[in-house]
Amino acid sequence: MKRYGIALLLGCIIISSCTKNMVSKIPRISFVAFIPKDSMIVNIDTTWLEFKLTDGDGDIGNDTISVIHVKDIRTDTMSETTFPFPDIDATVEDPKKGLTGVCIFSPGMPAPRADANHQANGDTLYYEVYITDRAHNESNHIVTNKFVVRN
Repeated sequence: MKRYGIALLLGCIIISSCTKNMVSKIPRISFVAFIPKDSMIVNIDTTWLEFKLTDGDGDIGNDTISVIHVKDIRTDTMSETTFPFPDIDATVEDPKKGLTGVCIFSPGMPAPRADANHQANGDTLYYEVYITDRAHNESNHIVTNKFVVRN
């Protein structure tokens, strides 16, 4: 009877020591900051976007599939640009542990629309951002603060 008790106790310890990653394999991002806060001048100021990310299997970066998608939300067409994901140290990639971190990158220099009104007064815009991982899983979408672009 003692043997069964010890075997049962040992089995419980082994089972309880097995930890499973409960984080979704679909990436999740959250907005941290966008610079400029309210306005910028073309060819003088720089844009920077910072967001947190979590991916349950850590399959982000170090390839051409996982990218950052940035939509310029000014028109009905909502032009989208993709940016390669910054390199991630391969030694931190572990599908059992997933990946959590912060990404800071520049989505480039937007310009005001070409019509006279926007050229004279500036153009208000914001970005919608999401990422995709190597398995083509699409994250949730975040939006930046609105800002004015001036020449």
